[in-house]
Amino acid sequence: MKAGMGWPIGITAVLGATVAANLVMMRIANNDPSFSVEPDYYKKAVFYDSTMAQTHRNLDLGWGVQTFADSIVAGQPTRLRVVLRDETALPLLGAHVEATVLFNARANDRTTATLTDEGAGVYTAVLPINTPGEWEVRVSAKRDTSHFTASTRLAAVRATVRETGSGR
Repeated sequence: MKAGMGWPIGITAVLGATVAANLVMMRIANNDPSFSVEPDYYKKAVFYDSTMAQTHRNLDLGWGVQTFADSIVAGQPTRLRVVLRDETALPLLGAHVEATVLFNARANDRTTATLTDEGAGVYTAVLPINTPGEWEVRVSAKRDTSHFTASTRLAAVRATVRETGSGR
């Protein structure tokens, strides 16, 4: 090796290590399941006026929504119940209801389902709500020409297992 070649080799090694470290960090950042980006966020921003118009339509309709989830049982999907009420607090009957659920800590993993009308304003679906904690439920309900949207939160809890005692 020629005299004075140590500096260029050292600088090249440091730059190479920096590039390698950056590539490793980008891979870790892109594979993080807790990282989330809102789908079509740019499109939503461009159509902000229509989003605000939908918010006003929701208020004008006066419909209400409540969401519930059965307790989580390991290895089984969980039933989501959406209760819809009209402007007079009566059950909202005959609506086409879709829900998107996402676990807040893993908001990139979303599940969308069409709910089944159980009657009395109750709509249900069995979904992979399998982690205890805070879940967001985005509801879209259509009846005739009316369209209602809402976003709610629910706390999913694990089912408690009671041991059978000896009869004491």
